[in-house]
Amino acid sequence: MLAAVLHGPRDLKVEEVEEPEPPEGWALVRTIAVGVCGTDKAFYLGTYPLLKRPLVPGHEAVGEVVEGPERLRGRLVVPEINFPCWRCEVCREGLYTHCPSKRTLGIDFDGALAERFVAPAGALHPVEGLDPLVATEVEPLAALLNALRQAPLRAGDSVAVIGTGNLAVMLLQLLAHLGFESVAVARRGSPKVKFVERYAVEVVFADELRGYLSKRTRGGLGFDAVFEVSGDPSALELAVEAVRPRGVVHLKSTPGSPATFNSTAAVVKEVRIVGTRCGTFREFREAIELLRRGVVKPEITAVVEGLARAPEAFERSLERGQVKVVVKA
Repeated sequence: MLAAVLHGPRDLKVEEVEEPEPPEGWALVRTIAVGVCGTDKAFYLGTYPLLKRPLVPGHEAVGEVVEGPERLRGRLVVPEINFPCWRCEVCREGLYTHCPSKRTLGIDFDGALAERFVAPAGALHPVEGLDPLVATEVEPLAALLNALRQAPLRAGDSVAVIGTGNLAVMLLQLLAHLGFESVAVARRGSPKVKFVERYAVEVVFADELRGYLSKRTRGGLGFDAVFEVSGDPSALELAVEAVRPRGVVHLKSTPGSPATFNSTAAVVKEVRIVGTRCGTFREFREAIELLRRGVVKPEITAVVEGLARAPEAFERSLERGQVKVVVKA
């Protein structure tokens, strides 16, 4: 079968590879569409060293089950991306996304940028009725729901979202649905500002943030909660500056490279920095429902037709104006 195989930085080739065979209890899925994620881009650029070399990337996936349990065969599904052992102490504590023996689709285990991929049957969620392009965004939306579950916002909290990419656009819609009026923080000159403007009550440019905080936030002290979803490791410094004392910084970016920030300011302000990763079964179900109802509408700015054009899709995803690029297999 054909697969896009990443050998190293900017070395993505479409090659013939052996079709994976699903172990007992797993399913074989025919790929329909795959979103290019920020983590995929970090692997592609080399800022995040490959955890498996070579690697078939792709975890924001949707496909049709061609082999597996009868209840799933022929159905349109999206996969959770963490495949745990279900036997260890961590799994038994309910932290299966952190299982030390887990395999993670498209991260350290060959992913969905191939004609077919495999996943445990229990990790597959049916999504009939969803546009397959929209269904690729179940996984990142579930990750945002996980952040809100781990450190919930309180009624009346002031909220800022740093970034203008896919996570920022979906998060602003989610926060509006929950009743929060959020401010978007963007780089001046970013062509993606127009997307966050649709859902934020206001857009503040990063170089004006300090003045904005002193004049427009409660007591001039900053926001109760700041979500860093920019994909830029330097944005953590901005998040710590923007959050008020005893506020919460939600850290979502996985660029692979280290972040430098003013830890003294974080300590003096008694800031909580909460890193969150993937959604669980519960968040996947919630994400599917939110997308099905149109509460969250992903901004898919480019669709690249055909697996053979996956390298083109990755290059296109690096363009400053792209929010989400999806490969349609």
